[in-house]
Amino acid sequence: MPNNEIDTLICTVGTSLFFPNLNLLKPEFQYQNEPHDILSKADKSALERLNLWSDKTKLEGILKNIKKFYDEKNFSHLAGQLILLPPELRLCGAEINSIEGMIRKKILSNDSRSRERLILLVSDTDDGKAIGSILKSYFENTKCQIHFETCECIVVTGLQDEKPLIFQKEGLPNLVRHLGNQFRKWGSTDSIAINATGGYKAQIAFAVAFGQATKCPVFYKHEKFDQIIKFPRVPFTIDLSMVGNYLKFWADMAEEGVILKEEEMKKIMPYDSDFQEAIYPMLESEEIDGVTYFSLSALGMVYWEAYLSLNHNISLMPAKIKQRKGCHFPQHHYPDGFNKYVQKVYDAFPEFISECHSIEHYGQGGIKNRFLFKEKSVIGEYKSNFGGRFELMTAASNELERKWIVNHLNNWLEKQ
Repeated sequence: MPNNEIDTLICTVGTSLFFPNLNLLKPEFQYQNEPHDILSKADKSALERLNLWSDKTKLEGILKNIKKFYDEKNFSHLAGQLILLPPELRLCGAEINSIEGMIRKKILSNDSRSRERLILLVSDTDDGKAIGSILKSYFENTKCQIHFETCECIVVTGLQDEKPLIFQKEGLPNLVRHLGNQFRKWGSTDSIAINATGGYKAQIAFAVAFGQATKCPVFYKHEKFDQIIKFPRVPFTIDLSMVGNYLKFWADMAEEGVILKEEEMKKIMPYDSDFQEAIYPMLESEEIDGVTYFSLSALGMVYWEAYLSLNHNISLMPAKIKQRKGCHFPQHHYPDGFNKYVQKVYDAFPEFISECHSIEHYGQGGIKNRFLFKEKSVIGEYKSNFGGRFELMTAASNELERKWIVNHLNNWLEKQ
C-alpha cells in the first residue's frame, strides 16, 4: 500500500436509502422525463454511463425488482439489484453516493484490493439494522463497482430517535466509543478516515470533534452538491492533559454503563478546583427521585477516546486485593493439567488475583494459551488435549486496570 493511502473507512449510516428514496420509488415513472435541474441532470449522466438512460425497459425492470424486494424486506436480493445501478445515482443513498465520491476524487484508491475494510456504524433501530445489512451485502459483493475487501456492520446501542435522553446519554457516547475503538484497532491517521455523511446531524459534530482531537480525517458529502469535502483542521487543539493528569477518574467514568450519584462521583474526583470546574461540562447529569446522577457525556467521551487513541500503550495498576478466595472448578470435564495450571496462575499473583473459577469452554478452535479481557472480565485460556477457560477476579475497576492485569499475566506466561 502506498504511503498515506486510506485502507480503512469508518462510515456513519443513516436512513436516506429507505426514506425518502426507496419509500417513494415509483419504477414506472422514475427517470422518464428529461432532467430540469442540476441533481436530475447528474442522475441522467450516471444512468447514461451504464447505458441505462437509453434502455428504459432494462432500467424499469431493475427498479421494479428493487421495489419488490424492499416491500418484501428481502434485503440481500435488494443489495444485488442496487449493484446494477451506478453508485453515484441519488437513489442509492448517502453512504453509497459519498463513498463513490471518495473513490472518484481519489481519496480512496481505485483498486478495490487497497480498500481493505469498511466499518458501518448503524443506528439502534430496525431501519438502521436493515440498511446496515443491505450495505454490507452491497459492498462485499465482488461485482460492486465500489467494492471493499471486508465490511463490518456495528449497531451503536442507544443511537435512536424515539427517546431523546437515551440518544443523548447512551447513543452519542457509544458512537464516540466505537470511533475510538475502531481507530485504535485498525490504523493511524495515514491509513484510516471517517465518512460522516450518513446519520443524525449530531453524529457529524462528534465525528468531526473526534477527528480534530486525533488528527483522523473526516469527510462529508451534502446531497445537494456533487462534491465530497474534507473538514479543515481548525487552528486550535483539545487540551488532553486534564485526562492524562487524572487518568483513574476518567477511566472509571468512561466505563460503559457507569452512572454515579453525586456523592459517589465526588469520592473518586481529584481534589483540584481547576479540574472540578473544567470537568462538569464533560458530564451528563440527571435527577431521579431527588438524587442527582452523573455520567460521562459524548463530549467527555471525545476527550477520553482521543487520549486513548494517542496513547495506545497506556495502562493503570489496579488496587491490591484485600482477600483471597481460592480456585473453583464447577464444570466436570477439563483439559489435562487445567486445574494445576489455574492454581499456578493464582499462586503467581497473590496481590492482584482474589479468585479463579472455570467457565464454559465453547469455541474450541479459538482457544490458545493466553490471557485477555472481554467486556469487563479478565479471562485465561489454556490448551492441552483440548481447551479450557477460566475467569480471574481482581480489583480492576476499569479497562486500563484490566489491561494492566492482562499485560502482566501474558508477560508471566511468556517466561514459563
